Amino acid sequence: MAEREQTPDRPPKRSCRETNFLAIFFHAETEGWCLSVSCVPIRVGSDILGPAMALSEREAGVATASTRRGNVRHRLAAQVGLVVVMITIVLSGFFYTNRHQQALIDLREGGRQMRIAQEALMDAEAYVLNRALGDRDSEYNEYSRAFEALHSRRDTYLARLDPFLRMPDGTSASADANIKSLEAIWTDALELVRAGKLEAAQALLRERRSAALIGTMRRAFDAFLADWNSHFADHETRIEIGKSIVLLSQILIAGVMIFAFRSSARDAQARATAITEMDASRTQIGHLFEMTDMLQSAADHHDANAVLRATAGELIGGFSGALYVFNNSRDRLVLSTSWACDNGSRPPEVIAINQCWAMKRGKPHFNRSGSRALCCEHHASGLAALEIPMVARGENLGLLQIFAQGSGAEERLADILPLSSALGDAMSLALSNIALREKLRNQALRDPLTGLYNRRYMEDSLDRYVRIAEREGRKVSVIMIDLDHFKRLNDEHGHATGDAVLREAAAAIVGALRETDVACRYGGEEMIVFLPDCSLEDAALKAEHIRERIEALSGLHGAKVSASLGVSSLPSTSSNSADLVKAADTALYRAKHGGRNQVAIAPVQSGWRAEREAPASSQGHLRVAAE
Repeated sequence: MAEREQTPDRPPKRSCRETNFLAIFFHAETEGWCLSVSCVPIRVGSDILGPAMALSEREAGVATASTRRGNVRHRLAAQVGLVVVMITIVLSGFFYTNRHQQALIDLREGGRQMRIAQEALMDAEAYVLNRALGDRDSEYNEYSRAFEALHSRRDTYLARLDPFLRMPDGTSASADANIKSLEAIWTDALELVRAGKLEAAQALLRERRSAALIGTMRRAFDAFLADWNSHFADHETRIEIGKSIVLLSQILIAGVMIFAFRSSARDAQARATAITEMDASRTQIGHLFEMTDMLQSAADHHDANAVLRATAGELIGGFSGALYVFNNSRDRLVLSTSWACDNGSRPPEVIAINQCWAMKRGKPHFNRSGSRALCCEHHASGLAALEIPMVARGENLGLLQIFAQGSGAEERLADILPLSSALGDAMSLALSNIALREKLRNQALRDPLTGLYNRRYMEDSLDRYVRIAEREGRKVSVIMIDLDHFKRLNDEHGHATGDAVLREAAAAIVGALRETDVACRYGGEEMIVFLPDCSLEDAALKAEHIRERIEALSGLHGAKVSASLGVSSLPSTSSNSADLVKAADTALYRAKHGGRNQVAIAPVQSGWRAEREAPASSQGHLRVAAE
């Protein structure tokens, strides 16, 4: 205190650049317990310690200043050394405990898998012996499941039995070889049993010493499990040691916290300034967390863009910006959204990849004003711009641009670079998740070869359309399509040609449909189309149009391509979705039997009176199979 009183010109408070924090955070989680420590701030004398230390003594004596600096350096070195030791101890205890916990988990899993394999071998032996003794009640499924269990664990677990295998004659063999030998013996024995030769089967088992092999395998399993279990106590002891180390480190860290908080009381003004700065940072982090949480609920790019615009307006107000994402061919960036941009400084709609330095380098890039500044070719406005490439999971997803204008624009952009990078990171993860969801949805709902919807989607959608049609008194029609002689086309021209024909036939079908119609691959070379709000006559005309488009593919591959089609409709030919598909399938087979390459219409239900949906002569233009 005397030393403080001798310095009347000491500044009342420190600036933000002179206020730094040394923060320690450690999180360990083992078996449900958690340790979390934060120490802020730590001071020596009246100065705050941190990644960088600012010591300023204004208009003080040379001797007093040098003494204070020496004391601060020694205390800083001691505290930094203590912090390093604590972090080392905590991390060592954590990784030590975690490693042995993982080893314990692996031991338990390995023992469980070995017991399953042992039980499977015993079940297979019991089945063979029962059959050899004349028991006909045993089910072959138990035998096959037992060997499936053994084969699935052959390379991963059963190979570990090899060191424990010793044959009665002193030789050793692998577990895989023993299991194969047993399988061969038992297969031969079961064949004799099936032939009714029980005594021969029993003699075969004795002659080829299956009991000796089983005994060897039992002993190997027992020896392995005994050795496996012996390691449990060792790992559990080591885990307790690791927990004790972490607990001791917690006590040491608590002591450092007490010392740190006692030291922090010496400079209340600096602490208040630091708290203010921390509050601002916490607010920014809160906005980022809120943005991340909102992005988790974003269903598409439109939702993600709305979250980005709202968060950018709160975090980096006074700046304008734009977000670019890749197009489907990934050869250029397309404007996805922008905010706070004047009409005179609208960002371009498209950016070529080779025109952007940020995308070339994979790092943030400043487009500065001035003739000597290195700017991207696409940057045409007079604004200073910060460009941040967005990368997630090792993949470039787009480009985030932040614009500033006026004096000091470049310095202000440099100040918000960390915040802008955080925005870009959060947005890149959201875009990656959206792309992944869309990819998974397509894989789950679409056939990979033709691009049509798969059968699962067809069944769900058809039921939904039928229920809507029944409730609202509307019509739904179905066209079943089967490519003629497709197996022969595969045999004569190869599967590559067959796949190409399937893809082009699917494209021809989709090209003939409305936006509301749905085309699905039913299986193999069969496809199905259902047409909401379409009568039986209109569906027949559509089927004929599809048949003509498929027939037109014949000249592309040097092979005749045609299709047979069956048409049904609700409510004229069917009363529910199952009958609707069945009626179309029955009509399809009538078209097949009628000579193929034609359309067959399912017969209407008895008592049904067709409305005036189409002229009666419309069927005259169709190649329709006879009733």
